[in-house]
This record gives sequence, structure tokens and C-alpha cells, in this order.
Amino acid sequence: MPKIMINPDLCNKCYTCVQICPAGIFIQKDKDSIPKVLGAIAEDFCISCGHCAAICPTQAIIHESFPEGSINPVRQELNLSSEQVFEMIRTMRSIREFRDKPIEKETIERIIDGAHFAPSSTNSQSTEFVVVSNKAVLKKIVALTSLFLAKTAKQLRNPVIMALFRLVVRNKAEDTLSILPKIDRYVDAFKNGEDKILYNAPLLLVFHGKKSIPLSDVNATLALHNASLVSRGLGLGSFYAGFVVEASHRDSKIPSILSIPKNNRIYGALVLGHPKFTYKNWIERRPPKVEWI
Repeated sequence: MPKIMINPDLCNKCYTCVQICPAGIFIQKDKDSIPKVLGAIAEDFCISCGHCAAICPTQAIIHESFPEGSINPVRQELNLSSEQVFEMIRTMRSIREFRDKPIEKETIERIIDGAHFAPSSTNSQSTEFVVVSNKAVLKKIVALTSLFLAKTAKQLRNPVIMALFRLVVRNKAEDTLSILPKIDRYVDAFKNGEDKILYNAPLLLVFHGKKSIPLSDVNATLALHNASLVSRGLGLGSFYAGFVVEASHRDSKIPSILSIPKNNRIYGALVLGHPKFTYKNWIERRPPKVEWI
């Protein structure tokens, strides 16, 4: 586990490291003393979240997990106002019409960097990424996903399977049946040479992680959301390819062609490209269902 020390020449005894550490590894006897690190607790519970190093005003924290150059000052002038944040959120849309233009590697790396800054359970940073821009591989993913949808539609029309499905998960069965017409359209489109899975986008960003890591799926979802926000800020369009994720859980060929380790599972897939159109308006949502307790 990480070694942590406090430089007594830099520490101003502000006590903030003691207050914000989620593992409680710092103690301070009184306001005039320099905090101390509880070695045994640090070894067992420090998750290298960086709270202590990020909040220290004098950079007195010496943390093995954060070598020189990894701690950077916050540039307050770049922070967005609440209205700017809301405007960005309100105007985001799922984009499925793309220009025939590749995304530069530097831009992709920027998106992944933003995704990697998403919060993760116990700071596991468990999410891994696969960048798919090879057209042949993208077409293969479309074909495999369309095949999965065709099989799903066939099963939904099987009275024996649906009877068993209704017995096990009654509510989910009806919800699943309701999307059957949509599935049929996607399958028919593929048969007619149309891509309604990835919409001929130039890039698919896949999010995966080890099955054994707690909340690995949630970590990947948070990373995907970060990626969608960063891509929006970079002028790109995106949408969540949910059918690709579902297909990857049923067909091992998809993880295989993406070189996903067998102990990992795909938890998210974000389609990215340069949008063909610019939306001029944003649409109000239905009122949220909220219960105040």
C-alpha cells in the first residue's frame, strides 16, 4: 500500500487533510501540531483517492501514489457556471447522423482521459477501453448484433418460451414484447443493407472491466457518461449502443473480436462521430417523478 508522509516544513497545520480523508488515516492532536499518518490504517484502508493531496494548500502531503508532476493546481477560471452546465446538459442529444470523417487519435485520447476521471467505487478505476475504428470490425459488430436481435425476435414469438418468461419475470416480459416492432425494423434494415446499429459511424468506444471487481458495471457507466460529455464539448456527436452491449453478453464472438479478456465483461458502448446536423432548439422533458422524504 502507498507510503504517505507530511513535510513539516510545508505543513501549515490547517487540519483539512484530517477532516476530508475518507479512510481516516490522518490524526492531529491539537491545532498547533502537525497531523500524523496512522501507518497501519493507511496500509489497510488508503484507496489513493487523492483527497489529501488535492486539498493541501501547501502541497505538504507526500503520497507514493502521486509522484512529482501528478498534482496540478485547479484553474478556477475554466470552471463552468451552473447555467453553462445546464445549457450543455439540456442541449445534448443522441446523434445518429454522421459525416464521413474520421476522428483524430488525439481527440479520442482526450475523450478517454475524461472518461478515466469518472468516479469509481473505492477508487478502483476499473474501466478499460477498446477503440474500434476498423471498418471491417465495425461491420462485423453490426452483423453480430443484428443476428442477436433476429434470434431475440424469434424467441419472443415462441409461445412456450414466452409462457416460461412470463412466469419468471412477468412485468419484464410485457416490456420486452413492447419493443418487438423496433427489433423487427432493425433486423429488416440489416437485411436491406442498412446500418441501424451503429449508423455508419466512424468509431465505437467500448467500456469493459473485470467481473470480479465490485460495481465494475457502475464504474463503466459513469465513465461512459463522462465520455459523452467530453465528446459534446469537443463538437462530436454520440449515442449509447445498448443493443451491442446486450449482444456481447449473449454472443462471445463480440468480446472475442475486440480482444476482451475472458474475465472481463462489456458494460457500455458509445458510438462517436462528427455530427451531420446542428440542432437549434432543446426540448423540455416530462416532469420527473420525485418523492420527498
